[in-house]
This record gives sequence, C-alpha cells and structure tokens, in this order.
Amino acid sequence: MNDTQTAQVLTIKRTFNAPRDRVFAAFTSPDVLRDWFGPPGTTIGNIAFEARDGGRYRVEMRSADGQEFNLSGSISVFQPPELLAYTFRWEEDDPQLERDTYVRIEFTARGVQTDIILTQENFATEESRLRHDAGWNVCFDRLDAALASATSHER
Repeated sequence: MNDTQTAQVLTIKRTFNAPRDRVFAAFTSPDVLRDWFGPPGTTIGNIAFEARDGGRYRVEMRSADGQEFNLSGSISVFQPPELLAYTFRWEEDDPQLERDTYVRIEFTARGVQTDIILTQENFATEESRLRHDAGWNVCFDRLDAALASATSHER
C-alpha cells in the first residue's frame, strides 16, 4: 500500500467493558447513541436508523455553540452482533472537499468485554482523516463511560 492509500484509511481498535450485544446496540439504537455520539456538549436531535442491510440512517446534531450538523448514509452490512458497515457523510461539507467515507466495525466478544475494530476509508484529505480519528476517539471515550454507567445501574 502506498502512502496515499495509507493516508486515506483510519483504523481504531478499542476494548469496552460490556458484552458484545450491548456494544453493538450502542451503535444502532437511537436512544443509546444519544448518550455517547458526538463531541462533548453536542446535543442529538432526531435519529433515524433502519436496522437492516440497505437501510438508511441520519443523525441531527447541534454543537454547544448552536451550529447544526447532520450525518447520514446507508447501511451495507447489518449482522448483529458481529459486524456493521455503512457509508458516512457530513451533509454540510463542501462536496468539492469531502465525499462519502466507508465505515466497517467488527465486534469480537472477549468474555464480558468486547473488542472493536473500526476501519474508515476513502477520506478526501489527510486533514479529514485526522479529524475523524480525533472525533471517533472522543466518542469512544464517551461510549466507554456510558457503558460503565449502564453496568453500574444494573447492579
């Protein structure tokens, strides 16, 4: 793979202290997505998620400073609880600078924990890839906290 191709692919590996079905649901359930998706201070408005191969999704968000931004795409693979793949596009981005990216998330059970591997590719620029890397990691920190909170409430 040459450097140009490498720059267009983002891979993140994380382990969450929750069972695989719960982690998978966190990516596909609108009620759970509200708890962790987006940067801190972001509020989630409407979420539509057709949980099936070929389904569509859309997430409406508002930043702490009032800026609205929306994310949408189509689901290409929906295999609970092990695999989720979809297109990813910020609706507000300049079409000359951005394009659909492709996300694939693998969920592997490891006892009461779940390993995920997120791969996102087809970034228009290295800057876009770096922004998504930072964004996913912040979201995953929030997801980790949301899963821990849900687990402690079950005890």
